Amino acid sequence: MKGERQQNQNRNNVERPFKYNAGDRAIGAEMSQAASVASAAAEFITEAGRNAGAEAPKRTFMRRVGDRTAFLVLREGAEDRPLFRDEAGSLPGGPCLIRSEEWLQTPELAGLYECWLNSEDEFQAERTLQRIYYRLRAVSAALLESADGAWAAVTLLYTQELAAAPAKLAKLHDVQLEALFAAVAANQRLGRDSRIDLLAPYPASAAEFAVKREFIEDVAEQTLGHAYAAACSIGALVAPDVQPAAAGEIARIADFLVLDGAADIAAPEEFTAEGFARTAGEVLAAVRRVKPAAVVLAAGAPAAGALADLYRIGMSGIFCSAGLRTEALLRAACLTWMARQDNGDTAAGGWL
Repeated sequence: MKGERQQNQNRNNVERPFKYNAGDRAIGAEMSQAASVASAAAEFITEAGRNAGAEAPKRTFMRRVGDRTAFLVLREGAEDRPLFRDEAGSLPGGPCLIRSEEWLQTPELAGLYECWLNSEDEFQAERTLQRIYYRLRAVSAALLESADGAWAAVTLLYTQELAAAPAKLAKLHDVQLEALFAAVAANQRLGRDSRIDLLAPYPASAAEFAVKREFIEDVAEQTLGHAYAAACSIGALVAPDVQPAAAGEIARIADFLVLDGAADIAAPEEFTAEGFARTAGEVLAAVRRVKPAAVVLAAGAPAAGALADLYRIGMSGIFCSAGLRTEALLRAACLTWMARQDNGDTAAGGWL
């Protein structure tokens, strides 16, 4: 399938060194060349070497014995962010996680969404869906123009009501993807670089994720043509109650994986920091057996609370909201400093 062919290409990509120099950063070329969320870690390590005054060695996102990659503390949500991009400013070392369900709660979309979801008239539903498309395109354009527009990881729309109506969910995903990719195409015509990585929400198996991935690729090809591969990667947002073996198989064909502590699941113990860390360890172990270099991040408040355990087991990093980010950055910095002292190697880890 397309997802499997893409995965074969990704195996070759992870072995390719990142060849950025100071000039590249000055013009922001690295964000348009980045292959996936995985590149954020390699970019940070290379940047750390330059800041130390040493010539940066060629690195890949492949581990050597005794090494660990940077632990990323990435943003979730758009709180306290400038409304417009600073083209001359510094670019992010990783994406901001955007949960698109929040778009459905805005005054512009909430009424349309409820009307479409409950409409029994097919003609009226189609007209409402068309209006939703234009609203989603406006939201997507605003995202690309904002400070998060350089690189964002956007979840596909998902609610409990939509999960119970697969046909409607597929239609809404089609509209959302077309709106996102149309906004990316318009942005590219203006000569601006943007990455919109997509997250398929809560697949229970590799087969389910493969179907969603192929659907995303089909819409991307129709909207962006073959250029879509340079504009997005496709990952999976998995719930804490996912079977570890299933998570491993999903990771085999996903560009990256995000374990979501904010998922609405039945087991309340998974929402505690201790329970989340235990689940993350089981999922990570299963994923690493299948794909040792896989990028596995965590999101939600439980992830921030379990940061020390997630760092210890070798997670790639976390997404956290503005209210938790400062504390998470400080804790990650302390953990990195202690790891460097223990290992006697200034390249043992990092934080961002």
